[in-house]
Amino acid sequence: MELKFYIESGIIESFVLGLASEAEVEELQHMRKLYPELDTEVEFVERRLERAAFDEPAMPPAEVRDRVLQKIRWEQGHGYSDPSSNYTFINIQPKDGSHITVHRWWKIFFIIFFIMSKVFLFLAIFYYLKYRMSQEQHSDHLHRQTKQEQTQNTIA
Repeated sequence: MELKFYIESGIIESFVLGLASEAEVEELQHMRKLYPELDTEVEFVERRLERAAFDEPAMPPAEVRDRVLQKIRWEQGHGYSDPSSNYTFINIQPKDGSHITVHRWWKIFFIIFFIMSKVFLFLAIFYYLKYRMSQEQHSDHLHRQTKQEQTQNTIA
């Protein structure tokens, strides 16, 4: 009597559909060990659901078919899209997989930017050293001037 109630409870259908909780799955596995008839019932439910799925199929929307076919064409190397489709795909993958190409003007811009940064770095170092030398000359001049004043004060 317990086995018939267990079969009618719907746990087997939940298990087959993948909707059963972990506790229900463990309980069903335990019951299958105790009652081998449950194995045949599980197979029967699987076949019944499979037949229902094939006998009364629900057709997916046409958009899904177009997207799948477009993806298949893309993977096969035909990068075109259906003119009636609302989707546009742009291939941004590199051809040989080793590098990505950019427009020629960007290359020129980056080369000029790199050269200008080196020029500005050279000028910054040059003017820093020139400023430092002028500061040293100014401090040497002040140092000599104070020494002359000290020697004049000691003489007088």
